[in-house]
Formats: sequence, structure tokens, C-alpha cells
Amino acid sequence: MKMATPWILAALSGLALALAMPGPGLALLALLFPGLLLEGIERGRGRWRPWLLGWLAGTVFWVVTTNWVVPVMHMYGGLPQLLAVGCLVFMGAYLGLLWALAAGVTSLVPPGWRIWVFPAALVSVVVLQRFPPYGFTWTGAASAFTDWPWLMASLPVWGATGLGWWAVATGAGLWGLARPATRRTGGTALIVAFGLLAVATLAAPVPSPSGEPLTVAALQPGTSLEEKWDPSQSLEIAERVWTMTVTAAGQGADIVLWPESAVPYRLDNDPAYREAVERMASELEVEIVLNSVASLDGGGYANSAYLVTPGGVSPQRYHKVHLVPFGEFVPRWAQFAFTESLVREVGAFTPGTEPVVLPAAAPLGVAICFEVVFPDHAAAEVRAGAQILATLTNDGWYGFSWAPRQHFAQVRLRAAETQRWFVRAALTGISGFIDPSGRVVSRLEVGENGVLVDDVQPMTGLTPRARFGDWWAVLCAVATVSLLLASRFREKLRPKKRSNV
Repeated sequence: MKMATPWILAALSGLALALAMPGPGLALLALLFPGLLLEGIERGRGRWRPWLLGWLAGTVFWVVTTNWVVPVMHMYGGLPQLLAVGCLVFMGAYLGLLWALAAGVTSLVPPGWRIWVFPAALVSVVVLQRFPPYGFTWTGAASAFTDWPWLMASLPVWGATGLGWWAVATGAGLWGLARPATRRTGGTALIVAFGLLAVATLAAPVPSPSGEPLTVAALQPGTSLEEKWDPSQSLEIAERVWTMTVTAAGQGADIVLWPESAVPYRLDNDPAYREAVERMASELEVEIVLNSVASLDGGGYANSAYLVTPGGVSPQRYHKVHLVPFGEFVPRWAQFAFTESLVREVGAFTPGTEPVVLPAAAPLGVAICFEVVFPDHAAAEVRAGAQILATLTNDGWYGFSWAPRQHFAQVRLRAAETQRWFVRAALTGISGFIDPSGRVVSRLEVGENGVLVDDVQPMTGLTPRARFGDWWAVLCAVATVSLLLASRFREKLRPKKRSNV
């Protein structure tokens, strides 16, 4: 049993953080997982064992958190159930390598130092998920605290990365406090964590309103993927969206957001559809923001967001930058296992090169589907002049799993980081209005159909997180390297015991 204890602790660490995420929502467990892994590392001494313990913890976290990958791959990707499970485990193991790196680096310093090194190391390496060869980030420790306003208030300064560090540092401090040998260090770590949280909260700028509020509508038609792919349902799907748009205009909407894949037609190559949308915008005197597949001048296709005004389709459109792995493209290393992409309209999309702000009644930054989980995307849109943020998504893939709640939590983090109103229009839910503090003003749950209409205040100004990027992640990387070097230097200065021989 003694040999198995470190492995059990590591697995429990990953499980604890997974259960803290939206879905299960046991937020306080996010403060428990660091101590479980640190205790596992302490008991599992050896050259490679800490690295493997971190890998196990990360793998368990991702497998449990993204368990919805299995039905998506099986039902919509056409994979056998067993192969879908294999894909989930492989994905979890691949992402878990970053946890292995954090745990391994932490094991290189004495136990007292680990309280400082582990939070900085984990935060700095997890950020790497946003970039190739990963290109997939989804959730993290900060997601557990979107319903805690006193924690969300710090996000404009250090972002979700900073709040995630606070959670890990607090958990590490509690672990140190519980051990006699590191009690003083643990208490100091807790003081530092809460002190920096207070500084970030107090340093957050006051939101800067710009102009008059606008009335915005978000449609949630509730169209299932099976309906969307049935050609006989196309007219009924379109009529549903037309009717909801008329309802939104009747409630005074200036801008109407259609969710991703709201209508099974293409704006760029279907003149009748384009004319119908332009006529609707003109007659109702509204601006419509919609999603459509778009042909590119150089060949290929993009997943795009269009703005249709009473004067016609704006030439300014946004091509989705962050594509969904196995949804909008299949990585080369995995193409042997797939005969087609999960998206049925095209085999693969071409990514856009940069965020584009749509010239709506107020400059509008758009995220399509899962790219809202990339903090730097929203920050770049705000730096480009976006005064309102919106996301158009199709979460019909996920059913009633944890995924819609995990996805929605990311919108709340982005709103608080940028201090912008963020409106989410989802095909099957969750749709909602989030204010610049990350508070949900109104929402439609998964399975509900309807039109949300609310007043949205355009905002200007740049928060430190938006202006300077993910500076806290850089600081954590520097701190990790500095602590490692300091620990090694101190070890060299320590007097060696003399032999009596």
C-alpha cells in the first residue's frame, strides 16, 4: 500500500481539479489538488517518479474533465466506441505531459521550495496548451471561481492565469501549513497569495463606458445537429430563425446575433439567401451578425462571421483563427484514423490570420465557438478597438454534458479580463449576456429555445491584461527558472559533511 500511495494521491489530485470545474462545480476542490500532488511527489521519491506522478495527475484531470469527447467522437465522428475512448485517453495523456513537466521541475528543489515553485511552474507550462503542437486549451483552475465575485474582480489585472496561480499557490500553501517542517513557509505563501490577490483587485481599473447603450439580441433556436443535416428541414430551420429575428426587432434590438450554423445556407454562394438576409436587415432596421462558411480568394474555406446592415453585407468579415481539432480540421498525425472531418460541410477549414473587428453600431469583436477559450484572442480584439464582444457557437455536439457549462465559464472569464460586455448566442445553449465584471445578467440553458434581449453598454479602455498580454504567465516562467537556479546555488554553498575516515 505504501508503494501505491503516491500514485493514488496523484490520481486524486487530477480528479479533485476535474470535479472543481463547471459541471460538477465543487469549486473548493481546486484548492485541494495542489496539496495532493505535492504530497504524492514527497512520498514518491526517485529520479523519474515525480514526472510520472505529474503525468498521471494531468491525464486523470483531462480524461475526467473532457469525458464528453467520447460521445462526440462516437456519435458525430463515426468512430467505434472503443476507439473514441482511446482518443480521449490519448488526448488526456498528451496534455498530461505538461503536468509531468511541472511536477518534475518541482521535484528538483527541496520540499519547502516546492510551495513556491509548483504554482509558478504549473501555470507557466499549462499556458503552452494554447500553442502548437497542442493548439487546444479548454479550462483551468480559474474556471472554478466564476461565481465568486471577489475573486473575479482581480481578472482585469492578471487574467485567468493569475487567478489560476492564486488557486494553486493557496493550495500549495495549505499543504505546507499542514506539515510541521514547512509550516512557516506555507503560512508565508498564503499571505503572499492573498496579498497579491488584494493588490490585483485594488489595481483593477474602473470600466470606461462609451456612448449610449445598444439593445442586443441573442437567438437560441435549439436546432439539433440531426435537424441541421436533414435537407428536408432546411426551410423550417430558416423560418424559425427569421421569426426569432422579427421578434428581436420588435423588442427594439439594434444588433441581432445568430448562433453558429443557425441556417443551413451559405451567404457567399447563395444569392437568394443573401438577398433574403439583406432585405430582412433593411426592413427591420437591424444589424445581423451571422456565421457562414466562406470561400477564400486563394482557395479553400473559412468559418466566418458576417455583418449584415440595412445597407447590405459589410465587406469586413472575420475568419475564425483558432480551429477545432478533429472538428474543423484533422491534424496530420491523426488523418489515418478519419475518413472525413466532423464538420460535414467541408473536409477542412483554413484558419484566419488575425482578429477582425466588425463595424457594427459599436465596434464588435467576434469569437466563433471554442476560440473564446483563448484569452489572447479577446485581448487582441479589444486592442483592435472592440467595444463589445460576442461569441457565436454551436454546442449541439455536447448535449447535456459538462461541456456547455465549461464553455460558458470561459466567456465570463474573458468578459472580466477585458471589462467588456460579452454576448453569447448558442445554437442549443447556453446563450447569455455577461457584464464587464463577468456576472451573468441573463441566460438560456441547454435545451431551452428563445430570444434574449438586453441593453449593452459599449466600453473603451484597456485593462492591464488586455494591454500587456499574459504578463503573469511570463512572470511565472521567470520565477520558476529563478527559483531553480537559486535552489541550486544555495545547495552548492551548503557546507559538505566531513568524513571521519
